[in-house]
Amino acid sequence: MNADDTFVEKYSSFVKDIALSIKTSLGLDTESGDLIGWGFSGLLEAHQRFDQNKGISFRTFAYYRIRGAILDGVRKMCYLPRRAYARLRAAEVLDAESEHSLLTRATNPQMRSDLSAHVRSIDSILGRVAAAYSLAAAAAEYDPQTDTPESDLLLGEAKKAAVSAVDTLPERERILVRGVYFEERPLEDLAKELGVSKSWASRLHSRALDTLREIISDVGG
Repeated sequence: MNADDTFVEKYSSFVKDIALSIKTSLGLDTESGDLIGWGFSGLLEAHQRFDQNKGISFRTFAYYRIRGAILDGVRKMCYLPRRAYARLRAAEVLDAESEHSLLTRATNPQMRSDLSAHVRSIDSILGRVAAAYSLAAAAAEYDPQTDTPESDLLLGEAKKAAVSAVDTLPERERILVRGVYFEERPLEDLAKELGVSKSWASRLHSRALDTLREIISDVGG
């Protein structure tokens, strides 16, 4: 067994556990083998990109790369169940925000010791996840081309508010949100279209979710 085989074998159970967790949480009917295959691709990517000077362990770094690869594969499935759509989007936002927060804290000694900043970070993450879930759920259920008063009643007030609020966002944020949630386009493609980096597009996306979170909270009372 060569070094690569030994490495893959070492993390085989780790990848399979993550794949099973995602399958269960999203309620997927697809074969586990597809998810595991995507997971191993993420593991190998993590192996190539890991920088021990970032201040986090390889296992933690690989966790997000593995989940990201699986979620990306799931998003591209042409037979993705509608019920899984909102959960998928929320999971992607949670991973992206959590990884960013983790890396920021790992490289910033002041943040590591500031409990209040940590609590605020968690609150922001959860708020953005909630906004993403509401928006994705509304996007999956709401079609302005076929909407009727009867179907409109099926949407909660918060979901309807989130959909309506998209039009009030600044242009680039509106393009990103509509692209990600209504057109199911990758953030990378939208970033290129807007002429910005993926990291900057991610910031715009987070800012938009913060705005939507406030609107949803106001509607929810």
